Amino acid sequence: MAQFAIFNYQFDKIMEQSRQYELEGMNSVVMTADNAFPIKQTLLGELLQKDFKKANTEDIIHFKNGLGPKEYIHRHLMPPTDDITMMRIANRKRQTIVDADLKEKQVEDYQNCIVVIDNRPGIQRILIENKKTAFSDVKQLAAILTFTFNQLLRRYSLKIRLDHLQDDRVFWQRVNDQRLYPKGFYKISFRLPYPNLERLKTVYDRLFNKARESFDTRIDMDFVAQDGGQVRLDENDPYQKETIEWLMKDAGADIRLFSNDSKKTAIPIGKDSYRVVTISNSTIQRVTEDAVNHDLFGSPALDEVKRTTKTGIDP
Repeated sequence: MAQFAIFNYQFDKIMEQSRQYELEGMNSVVMTADNAFPIKQTLLGELLQKDFKKANTEDIIHFKNGLGPKEYIHRHLMPPTDDITMMRIANRKRQTIVDADLKEKQVEDYQNCIVVIDNRPGIQRILIENKKTAFSDVKQLAAILTFTFNQLLRRYSLKIRLDHLQDDRVFWQRVNDQRLYPKGFYKISFRLPYPNLERLKTVYDRLFNKARESFDTRIDMDFVAQDGGQVRLDENDPYQKETIEWLMKDAGADIRLFSNDSKKTAIPIGKDSYRVVTISNSTIQRVTEDAVNHDLFGSPALDEVKRTTKTGIDP
C-alpha cells in the first residue's frame, strides 16, 4: 500500500503584473488576473494535457525547486482523464554500487513518488506519496510542485498554493499534555488561508460569520486569556472540536499555541502532521494497465482513485 499526504491547492491573483514584469524585464503576460481567475482550473488542466501529449517541446513541464538547475523528471501513469492526472516524479541521485568484478562504480538512481492531481470542480486536491527513499519529506515535493506551477501560471497572472491537511488529534494531544504544559496556554493563534475554494468558503463563513468576506482578506485570529489565566481548551466542547477538526483536516490552517510555561516560544501545531490516505499498489497497476489498453472510461481502478482524492469532502 502506498501512503499519500493530502494537500488542498488554491489559486491566487497576481495583481501587479505589469509593474512586476516591467521590473524583471519580462513581457510574457498573456492574461490579466481578473480574466484568468474564472478559468483557473481550465488553464491548469490545459498545461497538464499539453505536458502529457508533448506535441511541442515548450509544452513539457520541467519540475524544479527554484534553488538550482536540477530537474526532477516525471512520467505520466495515464493520460489526464476526467480532470485526474497521475504521474511519477523522480529525485535523481548518484549511488555507489559494487559490480560483478567487485569494483565500485556510481550509477544514476531515479527513486520516485506518485503524485495525483484532482482538478475536478470543487475538489482541487493533490495527493503526494510519502516515500523517503525518493524525497525526505512530502513538503519537499510540495515545494517543487508549487514553484513549477507558479512559473507556468504567472503568465496568466495567477499563482498557486498548497496547504497540507493535518491530523487534528495532534492538537488535543498537545493541549492535554499536563506533564509538559501544567499551566496551560495563554494564547492560541489561527492563520487561515485565503479561501478561494468554494467548498471551504461555506464552512469558513459559517464558523467565522462574515468578517473575512467583509474585509476580503484571510483571517488571523488570536484568542488571549486574561493576565495570569489560560485559554479554556476543551475537546468535549462541540464548537471547539468541530472548529479544530475543520481547520486542520479540511483547511490546513496554521495553528500556534503559546504556553504559560514558556511564554516567548510559539508551539506550531500540525506542521509535521498529515492527513493521509492509502492507494493499493494493485490499484495503481490497474490504472496503468487500463491506460495502456485505452480502457480508462469507467475504469474501476480510476474510480477508486477518484473516491480517495475526495476523502472527507461531503457529496
